Amino acid sequence: MPPLSPSPSSSTQSLVTAKIQGIRKRDVLSTKNNEPIIHHHTNQKQQTILSSTPSRAIAPIAIIGGTISVYSSAINLSHNTDFTPLSILYLLLLALNYAIMPRLSKRYIHPQTNKQSVALAEEIVKMSLGLGGWIMTSYVTANNDNNLDTSSTTTSILSQELQNWSPTSTLIAAGLPSALYALQGTLTYTAYQNLDAVTFNGLTQLKVLSSALCCYLVLGRKQSIIQVISLGLLMMSTVIFQGSWRHWFVHKEKEPVANNNNRHLLLGVLPCLTATLLSGLAGAFSQRSLQKEVGRMHRNAYFYTIEISFLSAVCLMFSMSMDWFRKYNRGSSNLMKNKHDRSQFWDHWTYATLLPITTKATAGLLTALVHRHLGSVIKGFALVLGLVFSALLQFALEGVDLSIGQLIGTALVLFSSWLHFTNAVQ
Repeated sequence: MPPLSPSPSSSTQSLVTAKIQGIRKRDVLSTKNNEPIIHHHTNQKQQTILSSTPSRAIAPIAIIGGTISVYSSAINLSHNTDFTPLSILYLLLLALNYAIMPRLSKRYIHPQTNKQSVALAEEIVKMSLGLGGWIMTSYVTANNDNNLDTSSTTTSILSQELQNWSPTSTLIAAGLPSALYALQGTLTYTAYQNLDAVTFNGLTQLKVLSSALCCYLVLGRKQSIIQVISLGLLMMSTVIFQGSWRHWFVHKEKEPVANNNNRHLLLGVLPCLTATLLSGLAGAFSQRSLQKEVGRMHRNAYFYTIEISFLSAVCLMFSMSMDWFRKYNRGSSNLMKNKHDRSQFWDHWTYATLLPITTKATAGLLTALVHRHLGSVIKGFALVLGLVFSALLQFALEGVDLSIGQLIGTALVLFSSWLHFTNAVQ
């Protein structure tokens, strides 16, 4: 009987073993010679990153310096008396709030957290901030009058401001904007589900023009020719900053005939355009309530925040109650399930959950302050500045460099801001 020849698998295994042993011997020799056993291109890449850190920081530093210079110049050259360092501070804080809000929500709000509990807590916190700011401003006013009894003077100031208040005036001043914002949110959600991201973002940029149009129709506030051009540049800067323009030149394959184009128009484009118009209309009514006498009462931003947050909370609790009654009326077999649902209302909550909620509530208060001092049109500049600040945070926290499009978009934002602020209609 002839001897058995080695199988192909055993020969392959011996070759692999020999290679492993050879690699080990080579690593031992390299260790004896004090040579690192890592790839050389990894060290070169790390050295490149470390050496280029100062040069990478030039662009963010230039953006921060340019923002300070542009807005300082705008304050000095603007003919608008409401355009003060304090109002600019409100605008920049709102932009910063827009930048950090998504990060905080993603990190501290659990995906399975009940969204109704988050929304209700946000309105309660917003009311608390508005109440605290309202009392504090009255206290500062009393203190500036050099009164000995500051507490009683503060109480008298608050009573004087409430002298002409009535529930009807609250409904007139804050009811309509609250309803418009609620309807806008529903239409925005519908459009987002039926449009691609490029189309949705492109149509959303029309908020700037809708705000200017609605301010003209509701308040009679005109925009100069240069201001209209600056608003166009602001819209263009957003498109360039986000890189949406690249998708316009991408050839798309023809969609199948079975695709319903009417659905795309009726449930996508029209709701998005309507939401954009409602956003400008709600902003114009909010600005009117804050800058003019509505319901025989002049409102400050803090008291208006209390009103609009209270109405939003009432509407939210009414919606939650209706949902609960619908579940209750389905039968007694669902009672245990309803109790389980109510017990889950505060599930996944931690103390850290209050951080994004308070941040977003602060954004609502800052929005009212911007509407009061600068108007709803200029709030659009805070939205775009929020994109710039978000890119700066991404560079600082994650080391992601700013792209050429982001740098060009930032330059357009600053230039359009300067044009709009320094060329108002006198």
